[in-house]
Amino acid sequence: MSDSLFTENAQRLGANPARVVWFLGPRPASWNGVMQYSLDCIEMMSAFPNFAIDTIDIPAEPRSFKRYWLQLVIYPLRAIAAARSSSLVVLYQEDLSFLIPIIRLAGGRVCMILHHVQHRGQARGPIETLKNGYIRLMQPLVATADLVLSPSDVTACEACSDIAVPAERSHVVPVAFDGRFAPVNTAVRREARATLKAQFDVSIRDELVLLNVGTDESRKNNATLFRALALLGRKDVIVLRVGRAQNAANRQECRELANAAGVKVHFIEGARDEEMGCFYQAADVYVSPTLQEGFGRTVIEAQLVGIPVIASDLPVYRSTMGDSFLPVAGLTDPVAWAASIGQLAANPSLSAELVQRGYVNAKRFSPSVVGALLCRTFNRAVHG
Repeated sequence: MSDSLFTENAQRLGANPARVVWFLGPRPASWNGVMQYSLDCIEMMSAFPNFAIDTIDIPAEPRSFKRYWLQLVIYPLRAIAAARSSSLVVLYQEDLSFLIPIIRLAGGRVCMILHHVQHRGQARGPIETLKNGYIRLMQPLVATADLVLSPSDVTACEACSDIAVPAERSHVVPVAFDGRFAPVNTAVRREARATLKAQFDVSIRDELVLLNVGTDESRKNNATLFRALALLGRKDVIVLRVGRAQNAANRQECRELANAAGVKVHFIEGARDEEMGCFYQAADVYVSPTLQEGFGRTVIEAQLVGIPVIASDLPVYRSTMGDSFLPVAGLTDPVAWAASIGQLAANPSLSAELVQRGYVNAKRFSPSVVGALLCRTFNRAVHG
């Protein structure tokens, strides 16, 4: 459908908007990448009069009895009601895929947002292993959804090849970025570091500041970063690790590696969304040693702020960042990571080049472009 025809159709339908019910996760997890993707989509959809979006979330901590009671007992009942009263039900991530047959049996249409395709051997520890096993058990249900949205081409291809999602039901809608954090300059960086000192007791002088944002879990591969810094042997480095310790064993391993090597590190939990900009603005380099991502929103946030990115050489990062980052091919090789960090730290011209390329790259994901794509995708799913 052309953009002009789409706009005309949207105006015609605006008087009688299609109701979309969006099932979200635990409310306290609203800052993480998976939840933020849906919240951003909902905000973008509010600009289009042909859809009326209602949201349902879980007012409980992520790991609590109340959360699982609401998700496993109350959500199915609310899903039946939503299926009977809406044009489309959206499930924010793959752990809600058990609701797909319930919604379809109730006569509804369902959209699954697929962030990751889970594989055996990606988990460590009992909690991660249990979650991985549950998701893999439920994954075949994703193929029965009326629409499957993925944030990247890589995830969409895996969905088709690994869990048999029909290609005609699979669509890519990337993460949108609105540039909510001011680009860094000398004054902005000075102010950001002063804020971190006042609010988080993080003192930064002339050190090289490395930032990593996200949960501590096995696939994030954070221990490799600390092993690399031990090999690098620099004492003028500070690591800011911002995010919840989803896997306590991973967090403890990172802490022990840092202490043994004399690496200065701050583990920050509970940072509010409006405070996140200070961490990006205070950093010199963003590092992402992850083993798997559905999109990887934090690397694009870093590029928008204006800091260079060193990241794992993953197909998804090649798709979302192209040649605008410094790739590390040896994902779990501390020597390779140490070499890349050392290379960037010693080469200001390379750093400046990556900053410039990164900013240009990040502008591809503007809310206006992504929002129009999302609305067209939903319009076809609901109205044909």
